Amino acid sequence: MIGYLEGEIKFASKGKIVLFANGIGFTVFVPTSLLYFEEDKVKLYIHTHLREDNLSLFGFASAHDLDLFELLISVSGVGPKIGLGIFSVSKSENIIQAIESSNLNFFTSISGVGKKTAQKIILDLKSKVGKGEINMKNLEGSSELVDSLISLGFQKQEITPILSDIDSSLPIASQIKLALKQLHR
Repeated sequence: MIGYLEGEIKFASKGKIVLFANGIGFTVFVPTSLLYFEEDKVKLYIHTHLREDNLSLFGFASAHDLDLFELLISVSGVGPKIGLGIFSVSKSENIIQAIESSNLNFFTSISGVGKKTAQKIILDLKSKVGKGEINMKNLEGSSELVDSLISLGFQKQEITPILSDIDSSLPIASQIKLALKQLHR
């Protein structure tokens, strides 16, 4: 298993790089939030994902991010592409906060994550990363806030980072007002 790579980027596109290390060019999928350019020198912590028909490498800037990614993909229904998608829209601190606060809206706003998968992520990982009790009221919430903001013209990438700041126990009108204030900063 490959766990760490250090080298020079030979090719970079959104979400994927070719990292030249020890005479070999490794294709590594990275969160789109990490911007790399050709000829950059990088150090990446790697998750090697092996299936019967595919070997894929997923790279992260820190061991902490790699650990959280591996926790996410340990949840049934969450594969490496969804895990990477979660990291592409938010930092690990926000992901952990969303799990700790049982923020269903945070996860359902991510492409490929439905309500049941979001509930599974929170239920499975709360005891591993979180403190306190699971907020069942938040867990039963809907993506009504996200849908409302999208209908107002906002993109999921804009919405996701602020979801953890919105108390989902408030009435939907109050949630929308708070979200609009956050988005217009």
